[in-house]
Amino acid sequence: MAKITYIKDGENSKSQLILDGVQVDSSNYGVASNIHAIQWEGSKGTIEYNDGTDNEDITDISSYGFEAKHATEKQAIADAKAKTESDRIANRTYAEKRSDEYPSIEDQLDDIYHNGVDGWKATIKTVKDKYSKE
Repeated sequence: MAKITYIKDGENSKSQLILDGVQVDSSNYGVASNIHAIQWEGSKGTIEYNDGTDNEDITDISSYGFEAKHATEKQAIADAKAKTESDRIANRTYAEKRSDEYPSIEDQLDDIYHNGVDGWKATIKTVKDKYSKE
């Protein structure tokens, strides 16, 4: 289970949320205005109030949705990065595609040594044919 720290600054009502040591955007989490802090580790935690209410020990934090919302946000970020990478790959030029697929210089030199220039040309031609000039 996660280690969660939620702290609300009483003066400006700004809050900070730290999940497993990583500070995340806390604006999407609705926490009652009389809560100053929530500390959670593993399977238990404490709520600290700012209105004189006694601190409360808790054994369930799921009602705040910290982990679920954070997981959803992380997935959305990962999906956006994957789409960006997919778009980048789809929009590569023929030269970039060729460059990615050509053998390393070392392997090309080894090919020339073992198979001669004609063998090397055949290897290179395969890539050139696969990614012809557009």
